[in-house]
Amino acid sequence: MLDILMLFYIVKNKNGGKKMKMPKNILLILLIVFAFTLVSVSGLAAAQWPTKPIIITIPWPPAGDPSTIIATAMSPLLSEELGVPVKIINKGGGGGTIATNEVANSNPDGYSVGLVSIGPMITQPLRGVTPYKSEDLKPLGLVWSSPFTLAARYDAPYDNLKELAEYGKTHDLKLGHYGLGAVPTLIAMSVGKIGGFEWKETAFDNIGALLLTRGDVDVITCSTPSLMDYIETKQVKILAVLNPAHYECCPEIETVSEQGFGFDYMIWFGIFVPKDTPIEIAARLEEAWFKVMESPEIKDVIKNVGVVPCKMSSIEAKKQIKTELNDFKVIMEEIGLIK
Repeated sequence: MLDILMLFYIVKNKNGGKKMKMPKNILLILLIVFAFTLVSVSGLAAAQWPTKPIIITIPWPPAGDPSTIIATAMSPLLSEELGVPVKIINKGGGGGTIATNEVANSNPDGYSVGLVSIGPMITQPLRGVTPYKSEDLKPLGLVWSSPFTLAARYDAPYDNLKELAEYGKTHDLKLGHYGLGAVPTLIAMSVGKIGGFEWKETAFDNIGALLLTRGDVDVITCSTPSLMDYIETKQVKILAVLNPAHYECCPEIETVSEQGFGFDYMIWFGIFVPKDTPIEIAARLEEAWFKVMESPEIKDVIKNVGVVPCKMSSIEAKKQIKTELNDFKVIMEEIGLIK
């Protein structure tokens, strides 16, 4: 770079300091040299990386969060693989968007990674409530999904979505959810539209079986593992699986699409970096993450916390995100969340 600047200086001074039209062939050579200089600098930075701790930010509080449990277990193995400390930080708030925005706007040097879910990455930006866009982050891959369901009290007079819809046409149905931009909420709202009824919906910071057993709401969108004790004691029942596949704990429960009430979507989690992170660094992070995920101890942790592995490479993740951006735009327009 210094050589190029010196050349400009020499050319200018040889012409008495006057403006000089540079021949096209010289300009082309300078541009080529400049481009190679940038590539060399980028390649050097990638070759030296990493030299300091890598921070993985999770946009949810740590208590009981499956992603935090898994990432914490993976942290020492990732440190061994990459040669530097790997630290897990939780920053809740804004439905996951506050921490996701921090990752999107951090230095694209490979030291800031986000373990982010579909909501902050797709539906919240589509709503226009985030200072960032989905394209501001680069996916390194999708890693697991949360097994969400629509659940009701065990004694509710409906056992599936068809019966729920019929009941909802003549009765008020109170839905408890995490927020209108959350994917499980969007699926539930779509079920109401297809079923011909309207929810009386309320957002809660924490969703659990107690909302049902206390009678605060009639139906909740909730992660299945947290309901298992209540299901086994016949206090709560599942009306529909929100993910595309059946769950091992309740294989007889049909998905939303199998019951004819729309489409099923993974409530996935993925690893992301700022969009301008060098390709070489992003590739090394992706390789290290999936290598550690394959270790027997991490497979056990994933199974024990109840999430569903859904490993997708960076290339597959990009395609998935592009498809879902289009799909959820249509869904959100249909239920009136965006215009």
